[in-house]
Amino acid sequence: MKKSLYFACFCVFAFFTSVLAVSLCSRNEVVTVVLDPTIGGSGSSYNNGAGAWKTNFSYGTITGISTCQSVKGSSMGDYSTEITANGGENNGQYCWCKMTHPMASRWVFSYDHGAAAGCQSNCTRDCGIYALRNEALRVGLFGSVAP
Repeated sequence: MKKSLYFACFCVFAFFTSVLAVSLCSRNEVVTVVLDPTIGGSGSSYNNGAGAWKTNFSYGTITGISTCQSVKGSSMGDYSTEITANGGENNGQYCWCKMTHPMASRWVFSYDHGAAAGCQSNCTRDCGIYALRNEALRVGLFGSVAP
């Protein structure tokens, strides 16, 4: 009787641990990156002239570009499939961010600067800082990675 009870307990334990296990497979020489939007960054930097930003996390560094457009997103972290910018454009008051490394995301809405001049001055910096501090922007960047 005791052996049957031990066996039943083992089967239940084995079932639940296999259900809860996470398996990750990748081909040889392929880098697998897990981006967790719930983890804030530890620092950021930017080059406004190049429209480039980067943010450091405990699991690695992400880099990206920014653009100022006349197209407004509905809220921070919303992404667009309609924006076809190359980064660094200053055509409007709405700041958009795009992650370029370790993977490419879609353009993600960041902020309404109220005027094109405000966007031009602050958008690149804001992309790095909001990626550092704002989970909504990270959710948009990490969740919109294009296949």
